[in-house]
Amino acid sequence: MKKILILLAYTIIFFNSNLFSDEKNKILKVGLLAPLSGEYKELGNSLLYSLQLALEEIDDENISIIPRDSGFNNDEKLNTAIKEIKSQGANIIIGPIHYEEFNQVKKYKDIVFISPSNINPEFTDNIISVGISLESQLMSLTNFIKSRKKNRTS
Repeated sequence: MKKILILLAYTIIFFNSNLFSDEKNKILKVGLLAPLSGEYKELGNSLLYSLQLALEEIDDENISIIPRDSGFNNDEKLNTAIKEIKSQGANIIIGPIHYEEFNQVKKYKDIVFISPSNINPEFTDNIISVGISLESQLMSLTNFIKSRKKNRTS
């Protein structure tokens, strides 16, 4: 999942920076939805660190990441996180969005969502998903960490 997130970050930054940047400041603001609390918080933090690593490698000060806790299968947290990211001026959001949450994010038509974790690949007006099951990825990562007797993902 880290490789997918890094690849998405590179793609967004190099091909879309002019489309999504703030014209006055030329700053690309990218939102990150991740489970930063609860049962999957370690994995959410791993997503955040992966994106920060990708940005560090790119070394462009004109990119700003706006991370927010979207919880896991929590519509209220998801909507609050999206509204906070939107209020900060981001027009694009990366992060795992469960296919059952598509109806929630479709209503934010002025924001592009890129979901590296979804059971049903879908390309709509504002959602791009790459067809990986969030649950299966989270369970696989959790089981792998437990099997290695690790406490952290980074």
